[in-house]
Amino acid sequence: MKRTINGRTWEGDATVLDEMERSIAETKRRQESVPQEELDAALKTITEYLATGWSTGGGRRLRQFVWSLWNGHHLINLFDLSSGLDGRLTDAVTVVFRGAMVGALSEDQKRGVLQRSGEFSRWEAARAATPEDEEVLYPPFQIDAEELRKLAYSVEQTNKRIEQERRAEEARYTAQERGCRV
Repeated sequence: MKRTINGRTWEGDATVLDEMERSIAETKRRQESVPQEELDAALKTITEYLATGWSTGGGRRLRQFVWSLWNGHHLINLFDLSSGLDGRLTDAVTVVFRGAMVGALSEDQKRGVLQRSGEFSRWEAARAATPEDEEVLYPPFQIDAEELRKLAYSVEQTNKRIEQERRAEEARYTAQERGCRV
């Protein structure tokens, strides 16, 4: 069976195509649940605040939020974010986050916030001041080096335990396939 869904022609089982069409419609409905004018207003609020208030506590929180949307490399404490902003900025973050979660927030919109607020320029300055053998830490982390070392150790240990569990599960599965008991 052939069917045109979202301007593209697909061929396959009617049930699968029905499910795909429902899924695409649901995704579109979620994206449209964040009105573009509301998203634009929220992005403008965040951009304007970062242009002048980037060095404040709220600015630090917003920088971490916006950069995490852009590249996903920065840890952000959601409790700190939610408790450290005024109502206007909290509302803007809520709209932008919701837009990001449902796919209504575009890369161009994220880039625009970072450009117009001066964040890209500040990142470039941090990059220029960072020795070549170090990672650029921008925006700065909230935790110090000792806390990061402890965190790294815990992550290593957790990864080792997970790998051991994965190997044990794999061995059990292999033994079951052979009709053995472990």
